[in-house]
Amino acid sequence: MIVKNGLVAFSGEDEFLRKDLRLQDGRIVEIGRDLTANHDDEILDASDCWVLPGGIDPHVHFYDPGYTDKEDFAHGSAAAVSGGVTTVIDMPCTSLPPVTDSRSLQGKLNIVSPKAHVDFGFFGGVSRQLFDAGCEESMASIAEQVMGFKVYAVSGMEEVWGALDHWRFRKVLEIAAGLGSIVLLHAEDAEYVVNASEELEKRRRDPEAWYLARPELAEVLAVTSALRIAAEARGNLHIVHIGTAEAARLLAAPQPEGCRISGETCPQYLAFSLDDFIAQGAVLKIAPPIKKAGNREKLWELLKAGTIEFVASDHAPGTAGEKSGRDIWKNSAGIAGTGTMLPFLFSEAYLAGRLSLSRFLEVASENAARRYGFFDRKGSIDTGKDADLVLINSRENWTVRGDQFLSRGKLTPFEGRTFTGRVEKTLVRGRTVFDRRRGALEAGWGEFIRPTRSV
Repeated sequence: MIVKNGLVAFSGEDEFLRKDLRLQDGRIVEIGRDLTANHDDEILDASDCWVLPGGIDPHVHFYDPGYTDKEDFAHGSAAAVSGGVTTVIDMPCTSLPPVTDSRSLQGKLNIVSPKAHVDFGFFGGVSRQLFDAGCEESMASIAEQVMGFKVYAVSGMEEVWGALDHWRFRKVLEIAAGLGSIVLLHAEDAEYVVNASEELEKRRRDPEAWYLARPELAEVLAVTSALRIAAEARGNLHIVHIGTAEAARLLAAPQPEGCRISGETCPQYLAFSLDDFIAQGAVLKIAPPIKKAGNREKLWELLKAGTIEFVASDHAPGTAGEKSGRDIWKNSAGIAGTGTMLPFLFSEAYLAGRLSLSRFLEVASENAARRYGFFDRKGSIDTGKDADLVLINSRENWTVRGDQFLSRGKLTPFEGRTFTGRVEKTLVRGRTVFDRRRGALEAGWGEFIRPTRSV
């Protein structure tokens, strides 16, 4: 196949370049102007499109196997490709069984592989229960197959997936470092959140109560302690879904000797404020919660500066029933986000002028691939790399409608928002897996990917 006449986005460039791309055996084999087609070459005319590297969503909960009334790999990965995402990394704790050892990993892989429209990786995880039973052997059994190990400072699933205290967290960092792996932390201070929640639940049921139980300070306390512990452990630490600019700013400090520390944020923290959460209610309930007005622009500044390295969706839809009712404590947390992540960033980061083209490419594709050790294959458009591409009509405005999502989750806080730039086609390793007029294609085409070297 030759992708002809497109305006192509290349890593490190701040302007689109008119180039053709020759694809063969799933990879990009030649880049140039006016490439000559062989007699059997398929031509994909991209003359009306901008061609981007496929988006990488390094934080999704596809709930498969186990909670497939909320989401599954077929619907979740279809939603991903509809939004130009070509690689996802699935979290370990929201499937049954969770991914904690080689047996659970292989079982999950057998179930989800026939459903996947995208290439995908897994994170492993360490709960308090697993730690107390002895986690070193299980971590070692999957360290070369997973992108890292997820842990919680505070957990909403305490009975089945308990949070780690400071001592256990340090030990996991040390074990992971010995295995050459990354630890991912949900960073909210447990003592603050547990006690504030207990008090607020006695007298309030409104959305603001959820925020008050987990305010900016809860994130700042957790990140502060995590960075100190990581320095002592000489750990490799990534802070997931940072929602507080003050907490993210802590990542700007010089990296301690022997440490690697990074962080991500999500579109929902860049798009909404506490006032939106109060107005929308459970549809916008997430953890950590949306913060006060003024926080958004500070997060954008930190993303632009590189303090926050990339963006992830934290896709975790709930059912309509879980999002109904007026008791915020009983409503499920999480949103459907993998299908809107790249369109949001293209429209509101790049086209709106908040990020340069090169920085947009870093936060949407390149940096996650680098961090999790598969930049040799993905994350940019270059010869020898996988032909993971998204073709976007940059001139078309479109309105988000949840009932049109390919995800099982149809509720979105972006309902009614207008973005500029419509995904026309998505290619994974040279195969068209989404066409705007035909929908998601090629279930089962997605491959399981492993890290080679993280940075």
